[in-house]
Amino acid sequence: MRQDESEISLFALATVLVHWRRTIIALAVLGGLLGLARGMTTRRVYTSSATFIPQRSEGSASGLALAASQFGIRVPTAGDAWGPPLYVELLRSQSLLDPIAQDTVVVTEEGGRHVALMDLLRIEDSVPERRADVAVRALRGIVTANEVKALGAVRVSVTTRWPSVSLTLAEDLLRAVNQFNVETRKSQAAAERQFVEAQASDAERLLRAAEDRLQVFLQRNRAFAGSPELNFEHDRLQREVALRQQVYTSLLQNREEARMREVRDTPVITVLENPRLPVVGESRRSISKSVLGGFAGGMLGIIIALLAHGASRARQETSGAARDFFRLLDEVTPEWLKRGAS
Repeated sequence: MRQDESEISLFALATVLVHWRRTIIALAVLGGLLGLARGMTTRRVYTSSATFIPQRSEGSASGLALAASQFGIRVPTAGDAWGPPLYVELLRSQSLLDPIAQDTVVVTEEGGRHVALMDLLRIEDSVPERRADVAVRALRGIVTANEVKALGAVRVSVTTRWPSVSLTLAEDLLRAVNQFNVETRKSQAAAERQFVEAQASDAERLLRAAEDRLQVFLQRNRAFAGSPELNFEHDRLQREVALRQQVYTSLLQNREEARMREVRDTPVITVLENPRLPVVGESRRSISKSVLGGFAGGMLGIIIALLAHGASRARQETSGAARDFFRLLDEVTPEWLKRGAS
């Protein structure tokens, strides 16, 4: 019984769709034409892209990580924090985009005129702070950053209506990322050097104090071989001096390494693909927009057909105020829509 009811329902649905076929086809064609017109009238945009690999610090890998890597095992290190995901977020951050948003660009396509980027993006707001915030959000809309996991790299793209502006912004983003990278890494190296220098100074002071105590002991006890207590005190003072000397020597080595790292470890991003001036614009996807518009128009026609069919059945089965409502609805329905059902 249920199968028969299902077949009857499908047959009734097909009957309604066939009955309203003209309206459905007309709306589908209209939607397709509107989508095609939308695609044809959309201004072409141009994309400039660049790909770079973040360079990790030389001292970021520990001995354990280096040993494990020989067996194909990856051990997380401090340098992993400087991987591609960080730079993907950095390229969309307020601190990086705000200086670019407040800069000026040269629009070669418009006679090489210099124009503020906010004006070019048509950011209008009387409050400077709010205008800058809106400009940053507009930049986020035209900047795309993705991680290229196969290469451990980051790909950044800028899409605007002007090829020269897309190229300029892509180059500005690379410079900003490189500046952030160098300044942050150097500041960390400088902070590490200052910390090690302070520790070395403290270790030197403690070593000198231990040596002074040993010197005083030797001056006061020139012959202590026959005294177990004095021998024990002498050995204790010597062990303290040896320990302080070892710590001090280690810190001196770390200090020199930190000084060398501060000068040598100035990482820059390794650019695999430099941004280029886009010559061919991005596809306006007119065909896909036309197909989508046709699909939307056809669905709208089907919905109208089902609603009209349901209203017709309700008008036949109701009375009183409901009949008056559906009569009024029939009067305001456009004639072309009524003819579509005939």
